[in-house]
Amino acid sequence: MDGSGSPPAQPVRGEMAERIRAHDWASTPLGAAETWTSSLRATVSLLLGCGFPMIALWGRDLIQIYNDGFRDLMGVKHPAGLGQPSRECWPEILHITGPIYERVWEGETFTFEDALYPLTRSGRLEDAWFTLTYSPLRDETSAITGILVTLVETTARVLADRALRESEARFRAELERQVQERTAELQASRDLLKATMDSSMDMIQVFKAVRDASGEIVDFQWLFNNHTSESRYGKVCGQSLLERNPGVVQEGIFDTFKRVTETGQPATAERRYVHEQFDGWFFQCAVKLGDGVATTTKEISAWKAAQDEVLRLRDAMAQTALRESEDRFRTLASLIPVLLWRSDVSGENNAFNEAWLTYTGQTPQQSQVHGWLDALHPDDREAAYEAFGAGRAARRLIEVQQRIRRHDGQYRWFLVREAPIIDAEGQVTQWIGAAMDIHDLHDLQERQSVLVAELQHRTRNLLGVVRSIAHQTMVQTGPTERFREQFSDRLAALSRVQGLLSRSDQEPITLRTLIQTELDALGGGEFADRIHVGGPPVRLRKASVQTLALAVHELATNARKYGALTTDHGRLSVTWRADGSARDGGRLLVEWLEEGISRPRDPQNPMRRGYGRELIEQAMPYALNAKTRYELSETRLLCAIELPLGERSGEMSTA
Repeated sequence: MDGSGSPPAQPVRGEMAERIRAHDWASTPLGAAETWTSSLRATVSLLLGCGFPMIALWGRDLIQIYNDGFRDLMGVKHPAGLGQPSRECWPEILHITGPIYERVWEGETFTFEDALYPLTRSGRLEDAWFTLTYSPLRDETSAITGILVTLVETTARVLADRALRESEARFRAELERQVQERTAELQASRDLLKATMDSSMDMIQVFKAVRDASGEIVDFQWLFNNHTSESRYGKVCGQSLLERNPGVVQEGIFDTFKRVTETGQPATAERRYVHEQFDGWFFQCAVKLGDGVATTTKEISAWKAAQDEVLRLRDAMAQTALRESEDRFRTLASLIPVLLWRSDVSGENNAFNEAWLTYTGQTPQQSQVHGWLDALHPDDREAAYEAFGAGRAARRLIEVQQRIRRHDGQYRWFLVREAPIIDAEGQVTQWIGAAMDIHDLHDLQERQSVLVAELQHRTRNLLGVVRSIAHQTMVQTGPTERFREQFSDRLAALSRVQGLLSRSDQEPITLRTLIQTELDALGGGEFADRIHVGGPPVRLRKASVQTLALAVHELATNARKYGALTTDHGRLSVTWRADGSARDGGRLLVEWLEEGISRPRDPQNPMRRGYGRELIEQAMPYALNAKTRYELSETRLLCAIELPLGERSGEMSTA
């Protein structure tokens, strides 16, 4: 992927998850993704898994990384905005965001409620409102390393509030219009006003202020009641308001009438009045009329009951949605093949998925609170408890590796993570945890360590063998062309045996395979009718393969150049058999027999006394505890090798 690597994360789907994986981060100040800090990786995992629009501005360059929700807000700045410094992507608002970013770098958090953010939905531009939060991102040392911007859409609430305000304004305007109309009619014609007010379903009343000697309003007196009001109060004109309805003092109505009378400012209010003959909700508008007030009062008990019912239904729907969401979570948790749990704010585990219960064998009751600790390996419990406590206190992602007991008593390694769920107010509401089985990975890592150590040991030994071969060949040939040829042939043999060793875990090396490989490498197929190879199946130990292969190579090379395979009537027989068993000190007997050699003694023949003879007669007894016998005549060569059998029948020992 352009050499940039891919950010590690939980498997997350979506356009931005794919773009972040494919992005050439190596060309940005963040560097290649494999070099990212754990805090940056955690931030990317958090925002990709979040359903709200979210963007991380990392480093002093404020490099942008955002999720699918924020992508819709980017408009034409997407996809170029991914990995781009914020000042280059949004230069037109830098004078606004710049001061905010500086204060966030100092550790402050800013929230802007109901900000207008026009965006395109379903191909149409529309207004949308969001609550934005700018908060600092910190690394493992709590140092601030970036800024997290989270947006929660509030369009529905803003539009609802606006509609409610407009409705109330229309309602108040209508009431004020009615009061003004009634007042004008009263001034023009008292009789016409009375007839009009009597026809209203609202209670319309007129009060005159009663003042003491100092001019202070101490009461109000009824001057007028329309038909609707009279049906409730009776004939009260001329009576004292405080004597008739003393509850107006407690409810603040008396003070409202005084204020309207003295200031001339109209007043409106919704009131629950449960005094005297009343028990209900009323909407009242009071305006100044002479030295007193005129009021219009509408009973809204039915409307309030309907409003309460709407709110009740809304809460019920929210509770139903919450239950359905929890049911979906439980269903999803039961399907995911990892161990999942949920903890409350205090960190006490209160819910586990079926995978946890099935794996550990615990009941839901046994797993509650801190009972889950019983499933951990005793050596891991204290460290796990401290890690979870510290992570919860810091409100950060928790990640540990620990062993969890399976229901059959076996402990297996798990990668355990737990993350907080944070609401719009920035408060942790709960913790969600997951554990993934990595036991096989642990075993592979341990196996890898063993293999690396074995490879290092084998490499050192191989280099020693190469040096020895080079030295012995140089002693035998001197710095001539023969040195190059023989050294090259011996290295080729060494290469072939390394190839066998590299596949030995899948294809065990047998004595027949070793011998046939060397014969084939020297063109043994040409002499198939004159070569006999036979013996029982014998598996070779890795430690003995290299020395034995070099010995077979030397014998085969000399058979091809100087021995039985140089004549038309020559024969080569390679046979082996087991004499006894490993338990009684048995030996493996290998015989290399060449017959039909018809050439004079050649003082240059290295098999008379050279590297091959030294390897067979000196190196093999030392390295493999072997016994060797080498007999060479004018027409016949016999090389006999005895090797100790291993603990398993037919397997050779290097002891």
